[in-house]
Amino acid sequence: MFGFGNKKRIEEKMAEWLAHPMEFGVQPEIVRFKRTYQAKLITYGKVQIHLVDYEMPDGTIGRGFVNDGLTWSFIGEEVNSIKDDDLFIAYCGWAWLFPPLQKGTVQTNFVSNGEEAKFLAKKQGEGLTEIQVTNRYKIGTSELTEFLAEQEARPVRGAGDMTAEVLFTADDPRFNLPSIYFLLGEQVINEP
Repeated sequence: MFGFGNKKRIEEKMAEWLAHPMEFGVQPEIVRFKRTYQAKLITYGKVQIHLVDYEMPDGTIGRGFVNDGLTWSFIGEEVNSIKDDDLFIAYCGWAWLFPPLQKGTVQTNFVSNGEEAKFLAKKQGEGLTEIQVTNRYKIGTSELTEFLAEQEARPVRGAGDMTAEVLFTADDPRFNLPSIYFLLGEQVINEP
């Protein structure tokens, strides 16, 4: 739908999304195309995902992604300092997770079969303390745990299971988005 030569249409698509009553409800002051990512994603195949910057009339500054299926935006000063490529990974994770959450095919309320306890014990063995589970996701038979903890008295956030995980310290801008987005983003991107 959106080719490289259609920057104006990409900007218009983001402006329409931002102006929707469920989002900001007003047109942005500025929307600026930044770049196009090309990737092959699990369940989506080959995609073009366009990154834009925008500013709203109230001064809110953010970045968002436009593609044929899911337009989405990430806002906040803390999020604005995440590198574009890292934000792209988070978007891919979010884009993979959001539809199954809406359909109920990813469970968030379930009794673990013991995998969560094994994963948390592993994290404690690696020196994490004060571990608090913030979210649980059951995708097929896989259980993923999202958590907040301390490492050497410093806050950390992470997500994972016994086979894959991510961990971010409070001074890493990625700390300010759900860790599950980064974990899943790394898993669903097959190739650039």
